[in-house]
Parts: sequence; C-alpha cells; structure tokens
Amino acid sequence: MSWFSEHLGIPGILIIIGAIAGAAGVVLVNRESNKKQIEIAELNRKIAEKSDKIADLNEQIAGSVTGGDSFCYLSPQPSFGNLNTIDFHLSHKGKYPVYDLFIRVWDESCLERIDYGQLYEKYHGYRTKEVTLGEWEKMKNDPDFIRKNTEMEKEVNKRMRNCLIFQGNLGTITPNKSSNLMESPLLSCTVPPGVDLSKYSKKYSVNITARNAQYNQNIIINIRNKRWHIYSKVEKVISDSQRIVVREYESQDSEGFVILLLK
Repeated sequence: MSWFSEHLGIPGILIIIGAIAGAAGVVLVNRESNKKQIEIAELNRKIAEKSDKIADLNEQIAGSVTGGDSFCYLSPQPSFGNLNTIDFHLSHKGKYPVYDLFIRVWDESCLERIDYGQLYEKYHGYRTKEVTLGEWEKMKNDPDFIRKNTEMEKEVNKRMRNCLIFQGNLGTITPNKSSNLMESPLLSCTVPPGVDLSKYSKKYSVNITARNAQYNQNIIINIRNKRWHIYSKVEKVISDSQRIVVREYESQDSEGFVILLLK
C-alpha cells in the first residue's frame, strides 16, 4: 500500500485526481479560449482592413466621378511677349480631374471704384434718406421709383461688366495638364508707363466653379523697390459664412517670380 493510500485513503486520492484533472481541463479550456480570441482578433483585423480598402476604393470611384478634392487656380509667370507684365495661367492641384470648370476673373480694383452712392444720387436725387415703413411701402411701388431703379441697375451692371476680365467654360482639366506659357493667359497685369510705382496696386477676384465645389481666389499685386510682389489666397466655399484656405502663395525673390507656397 502506498503512502497516499495509507494516509489519504481512497476518497482522498480520488479528490486529488479530480482536482488535477479539473486544473488540466481549465488549462486546456483557457488555451482553447485564447486561441479562439486570437483567431477572432485576426478575423476582425482582416475585416477592418477589407473595410478600409473598400472605403478607399469608394473614395477613388467618387473622386474620379466628381473630382474629389482637386481644384484649379491661377498662378503667375513672367510674360514672354510684353514688358512690365505678369501673366496668370491655369494650374491644377490634386490627383483627380476637375470637371465642368467655369471661371470668372474680376478686376477688383475696378469694382472698388464704382461709387454706388453717386449712382443712387444720380437717379434718385439723394444718397440717403430716412423714411418710415409706410413711406417705403408706397415708394417701392411707385412706377417712377421702379423705373429709376431699373435704369440705375442697368448702369451698375454695365460698369461691372467693364471690370470683368475673363469669363468662360474651360471643360475638364486633367492632373497632368500643365500651364502652357505659349497659350493666352487668363489674366495679364501690365504696369502702365509713368505710374507712381510706390502707390501702384492691383487686386483681382477669381470665381471658380466646378462639379465638386466652388472656390474663390484673391490676387494682390504691388511694386516693392521697383520689383513685383504678388500674394494670393484660394479658398474653398463651404457656405456663405465658412471658407477653407486650400492654396496660398507669395513671391519671394527680388524679381517677384519665385513663388513660395504658404499652403
């Protein structure tokens, strides 16, 4: 008879055997559980990886159809045909084509010279006038007031058209299409002879619409120490009150043609 049989008896031995078997079973169960958890974690990782790939593919498909986050803007180059002139050609930014591109280029300096108060006085005889609500209700329905307003609006539109430098549908612009400097620029800025360079300044507004979004570009040109200085900012229009800057540049060298991309 063994020591275990003598001291523990048969029931004790069975209890110990049962405990050992139970512990072994727990170990086996834990190992199997850990194995399953690792398999599940790996499966989840693969599913997440597949989901990311599908999301990327969907984004690429959408980008190829709408243009994604690609956009176009005007960038400056020295004119090869005219003295004292900077030409602005179309540039593309992004990996997708820009579809249905429509651009308007305004001479902002010209627009700022339109004196709307003077025009109102020309047609109505005064610049400002305090009226009651009842007087305004009567005034705005007066045929003579309506006629003068219509004539004034026509003159305002005429003056604004004189400030419109370029307007046109440019179609689809692909990523690999670079500006051809031999093509006619969309905008040219020439310093007229005899102008006071210390006071010279030009401003341009560019309205850019495409299938994917609308963008506004502002261009400011000055002369510093008889050299060009150019600053421009391109904003994506999110809403009437929200804009996101997507491109910003400024001339850096003494000639004004080395452009530093600020964004």
